[in-house]
Amino acid sequence: MSRPKYQPKLDLTDWQKTNVSESEKILGIVAPELHSFIEEHASLSQWMDRVREGYNTELYDKVLGEIGHELDHHFLYEEKYILSRLVKHIPETEVGPIYKLKSEHEIIRKHYEEAKIMFKNHDPENPSHELIQKMGLLAYLLKKHIEKEDHYLFPLFSLVLSKDEKEEIARDVKAEEMRRGMESE
Repeated sequence: MSRPKYQPKLDLTDWQKTNVSESEKILGIVAPELHSFIEEHASLSQWMDRVREGYNTELYDKVLGEIGHELDHHFLYEEKYILSRLVKHIPETEVGPIYKLKSEHEIIRKHYEEAKIMFKNHDPENPSHELIQKMGLLAYLLKKHIEKEDHYLFPLFSLVLSKDEKEEIARDVKAEEMRRGMESE
């Protein structure tokens, strides 16, 4: 007799829908040079709210594209442009904010890759419980990650990084976006 497969249940009691006025207040405590990161968070957070509403094949397809863009751009920019500068102020990389941010990025990347494979192989007429559960988990992980960054890390970065460092980050992100835009043409 085989045992039933363990099906963990997500406790989403701490889920909060994206709140525009909260995002605006966060922008008020984060350095202007880092606002693009907060604005991207708000947009992605709204997509995660929609995932929580339930299965929709077109939505899942769109959301996976949005998350993929987030991983290829936003996560990369945080790691490449912010954390590379933050390490000058917080040199410890085995614990603390740099370590935590990078490890959460890796966990989210792993779950994204799993969700992408599950979605690619799913039957749109009969979606699996595992796919719906994986998308819910991915949405939850992203929401919690965004909340942590918006409420703790970006305000911290705004205080720790020098004005010059923040301006360099904004310039580097803009230059990277322009370079990527030219490559896609």
